[in-house]
Amino acid sequence: MKQILVVSPIPSHPQNQGNSARIFHLCKMWQGLGYQVHFVYFGLEGLSPQQSHQMTQCWEHFYYVQPQGPAAEPSFEEYFHVDDWYDDRVSQLVSELCRVWDFSHCVVNYVWFSKVLDIVPQSVTKIIDTHDVFGDRHLVAKAAGMEPVWFYTSKELESFALARADIVLAIQDEEAEYFKTITDSRVEVVGYVVPSEVLLPAPKGKNGKLRVGYIGSGNPFNTASIAAFQQQIIASDVDLSKVEFHLAGTVCRALGTNTVPFIVHGLVDSLSEFYREMDVMVNPMIGGTGLKIKSIEALAFGRPLIATVDAMVGIETNNRHQTLTTMKDVIGSCNQLLEHRELAQLEQDSKKVLSQYNGRFIASFKKLFS
Repeated sequence: MKQILVVSPIPSHPQNQGNSARIFHLCKMWQGLGYQVHFVYFGLEGLSPQQSHQMTQCWEHFYYVQPQGPAAEPSFEEYFHVDDWYDDRVSQLVSELCRVWDFSHCVVNYVWFSKVLDIVPQSVTKIIDTHDVFGDRHLVAKAAGMEPVWFYTSKELESFALARADIVLAIQDEEAEYFKTITDSRVEVVGYVVPSEVLLPAPKGKNGKLRVGYIGSGNPFNTASIAAFQQQIIASDVDLSKVEFHLAGTVCRALGTNTVPFIVHGLVDSLSEFYREMDVMVNPMIGGTGLKIKSIEALAFGRPLIATVDAMVGIETNNRHQTLTTMKDVIGSCNQLLEHRELAQLEQDSKKVLSQYNGRFIASFKKLFS
């Protein structure tokens, strides 16, 4: 039986945010290829009894390292050292595991947790799943008028960390091209592969309105995009007697009490139920980095998707409702779908986009790990 070691500062359960979902689905794909998954979780986001039970049940081996305090402050005035959030106790545990188990691969999630690869034996293939670009991420945020949050470092330190790996996994092509300019490590693209889920047809709304939905976390780019979308809805000529806008996820908190015109759901008990009740999903993302996993998720749940160009980076599509450039264009698409004239075609095109996307990255994943 093949053994793979996965190290992560983010839990695989629950899959209520894009990074957790990415980690979960990749681990399930490794299991599908016959690997036993050894999952090491450094509890950056804590660990509830339910999470511990779920991860213990899901993975063949589950290990937990509890942080000894809050995440460290940046070592430098403008950015973090790439190892600032790393805990050497993870290295101690992994070193012990490598003495007991014959791992073929060690996969670490995030470039800023790559220090663990320094103690992995040379016989093990060392992999960083990057998730996103973190070099000069703070500059990208500031250029968009936002304060940088979470983790950000310099390109030089990102390059230093990537050199620890034999293989660097990018989540989309644009980021792969960037990584190739700063590292000699092998760079491969493995997107966010997620199986499609067949949902029952959306129930007809009592008021006959077109239900447009968005669900996402409260990260700065989501928050800024939804705020701009809200302003555009209010300023537009969209007929609110015929369409209603539904908002779910932690992004709802950013609106405070000013929720008009959204019907706010907050955290939902069932993702599939929320998607099932929507006629069409929208991702009005402007800017941001990484793959927009919520776009893939909407496609996987079989919903027609209206999206900006930024929301579809790394996802090939020719449908005009998925290549929009402004918030005004997004509202225009909502208006055009009101009479359901193009909704069926958008639904079919959305399913085709997902099928082609999954096909490409399932093939690349098998090539790397079979």
